Amino acid sequence: MVRRVMLARGGALPENTGLGRAHFAVESLLERALVPGWIRTGTIEHTISTSPLSRLYSRWRSHPRLVSRSIEQSNADLLHITDQEQAHLVPNQSKVPVVVTVHDLFHLKPRSIKAGEDNVEVGEHSPGLIRRRDLKRLRQGLERADLLICISEMTRRDVESLFPGKPTALVRHQVDVDYWDPEENPCSRELISDFDDDSKCMLVTVGSDEPRKRLNFVNEVLDNLPEEIAEDIHMLHIGSEVKLGDQQLVAALQHAEALLFPSISEGFGYPPVEAMAAGCPVLASDLPAHNEIIPEDCLLPADDISAWVSAITQVHAAWKRAGKVPRIPEDSLILHVKEKLSPETQGQMLSAAYASILD
Repeated sequence: MVRRVMLARGGALPENTGLGRAHFAVESLLERALVPGWIRTGTIEHTISTSPLSRLYSRWRSHPRLVSRSIEQSNADLLHITDQEQAHLVPNQSKVPVVVTVHDLFHLKPRSIKAGEDNVEVGEHSPGLIRRRDLKRLRQGLERADLLICISEMTRRDVESLFPGKPTALVRHQVDVDYWDPEENPCSRELISDFDDDSKCMLVTVGSDEPRKRLNFVNEVLDNLPEEIAEDIHMLHIGSEVKLGDQQLVAALQHAEALLFPSISEGFGYPPVEAMAAGCPVLASDLPAHNEIIPEDCLLPADDISAWVSAITQVHAAWKRAGKVPRIPEDSLILHVKEKLSPETQGQMLSAAYASILD
C-alpha cells in the first residue's frame, strides 16, 4: 500500500541554503521513490516577499491558514513540515498526523558553550518582542506535532529535554555522493583560480563568520604554526570571506588538502560531510553533532591549539612529500559517507519514521 505525504515549509528558500537544501533532499527522495511505501502529493510554500510587514502577515496569518485549508482538502495521509522554523504551521486540528523535522533547537534553547577561555553564545539570548512571540508560536507548534524527526542524536536529546514524552525519530541528512565525487563529477582547479595559489598547501573553511563557527580560532592556530609552514599555507575561507558558486565549491573541496571545521555547535554540519564525499581530509572539533558522523581520526580537541597545529603540520608534510602535486582523493572517506549518509539510507529511515506515527 502506497501512502501520500504533503510537504510544507514557509518561504521557498533556494537549494543553496541549509534549510532549502534539506527540504529539496526530502522532495527528491520522494520523487525518486526512495522512501519505501510513500509518495509526495504536493508541497505547500510561498514566494519570499521583500516587505517585512508582508512577510510577517504571511508567516503568522495567511500561510498557516493555507496549510490548514490545503491539508483539509487533500488526500494526504501525513503532513511533513520540513524544518522547525516553520513549526507554527502545524494545524490546531489536523485530520492527519503531523511530523516536523528539527534541525536544531538553538533558538528555543540558547546556550553558552565554553571553548578554551572563551564562551561562545549559541542561539538568540535576547530576542526582540516580535521574535519572542514568534518563538512562542514555534514552541506551541512543536508541542502540537505528532512526531519530531531529529537530524542528530544531539538534537534528539535537546528535543527530549524540552518536549518530554513527545515521540521522536532519528533521520540524518543525506549527501549526494556522486555530485561531490572527484571521479563521478570532477571539477577543475581552474574554476577557483581567482582565489587560489596552487604553489601552496590549500586549506579551506566553509561557513559563515558567526561566532560559533570559530574562524578566530583558525586564525589563532595559523598564527601558531612554524613560520616556514605558515608561509606555505594558502587559507581559503569560503562563505565568510570568499563567495563561490556551486561548481566552484565542489572544485575547492576536491582539491583542498584539508577542510578545517572548528565549529563549536551544529545541528548536523554539512561542510565536513561534503568534504569527505569529495575525498577531502577533515580536521574538526570533537563536539556534537558533527562528531557523530565524522571518523574519530579526523576529530581534534576543540580548544587545544597545539593539537590543531600538529594536525596541520602533518597535512603540510604529506603535501610536501607528495611533491606538492594534487592530492589523491581519500577513498575511505567517500565510502564512509556512502555507507552512513546515502539517499537510500535516509529514505529508509524516513519511511520508518512516517510509518511509526501512523502505526
